[in-house]
Amino acid sequence: MKLINQFTLWYLAIFAFVLLVGGVLIYYKFESQIEYAQSKELEKQLVHIAQKIKIGIPANKIVREQIQIRELKYSAPTVRLHLSDTIAWSRQLQRMERQIKAASSYKINGKHYYISVYNMMIRAQDVTKLVIQAMLWIFVLLLILLLIFIRIGSEKILSPFNQSLVAIHKFSLKQKKAISLPETGILEFKELNHFLQKMTKKALCDYNSLKEFSENASHELQTPLAIIQGKLELLMESDINDEQATLILTALNALDKLTKTNQSLILLTKLENEEYESIEQINFSQLVNETMKGFEELIDMKSIHLEKQICDNVLLKLHPVLASILLNNLLSNAIRHNNFDGCISVQLSTSKLLIENSGNPPTIPTEEFFHRFKKSNPDSIGLGLSIVKQICELHLFNIQYLFRNNKHAIEVTFNKRA
Repeated sequence: MKLINQFTLWYLAIFAFVLLVGGVLIYYKFESQIEYAQSKELEKQLVHIAQKIKIGIPANKIVREQIQIRELKYSAPTVRLHLSDTIAWSRQLQRMERQIKAASSYKINGKHYYISVYNMMIRAQDVTKLVIQAMLWIFVLLLILLLIFIRIGSEKILSPFNQSLVAIHKFSLKQKKAISLPETGILEFKELNHFLQKMTKKALCDYNSLKEFSENASHELQTPLAIIQGKLELLMESDINDEQATLILTALNALDKLTKTNQSLILLTKLENEEYESIEQINFSQLVNETMKGFEELIDMKSIHLEKQICDNVLLKLHPVLASILLNNLLSNAIRHNNFDGCISVQLSTSKLLIENSGNPPTIPTEEFFHRFKKSNPDSIGLGLSIVKQICELHLFNIQYLFRNNKHAIEVTFNKRA
């Protein structure tokens, strides 16, 4: 949910609560004011009727439905003005209705008159309806104004923030340029931009240092490793006994493992730094068939039964070199960790690649094989599946490793971009 929508919902919720509480207070205040106004109006009517009698208008001509006048003994004490609620017949509505009554007595021209005046009371439900309607109109008007503000005001206020988001999305370590963020007068956005500039500069510095280290390691280590391998191979061709040959062969195997480890770590670093950018559409079906053909001799050496179901013309968007590395690692793992007279199944569809092979049950949880140097075979360097995982993440593929029905299964699910 967008930030401005969060603010809007919170504001509306708070305002709805305030309207609810305010509506209750307004209702009671409005009701009391109406009763006060009605009492004052009835009091004026009583004084007006008394003045009419005083100027000589007969009392019986003033009496009507809502005005009653009766004569008291002149010696009786004067009744002070008092208000009361009563139920009286309404000729207009033709029913009994709650009415407010104001009564008082006046001594006029030697006579004592008791005058009472009635008036319809405004019902509570009428007041409630009026208050609710007013609150609803206020809320609707506020909602309309708020929506207009979101459309117009948010674009103005959040413009620096949105520009910063665009700049962050466009920022790439490979460009070797510091991020450029817009100027703003809002303190919070200023602090955010300052933090982002500081962090991106640090990231650029770390990236350049790591990349430089990777390049140096690739160059500096390969040369001495090649020299050592050459010298050992020369020793193998010289006049040596069997024990010396065994020691040299062991050293060559260790050197070969070290060379592969070095190359794999460099490849992982490049993958993590996203140095492979030239993604293109390739015929993955053709590449799978070519890769399997390259492993035919190894498969025959272990008498492995190969089953394959390859859909034609499966086109994927990924780096061609990384595609080859992905398939080589998966197929070599399926062969290396297989049994003699075992089986391998390769299935390729437009949505996924599934490779299953027989073999011993895993000694650790299968998901841990994607971590570096996690292995069940001591002859393995433990980086093959880590490289496969990085390649899948780079191309937004999903990968999972399962052991089911006494078979190892690695499933790569392609994304929509592919």
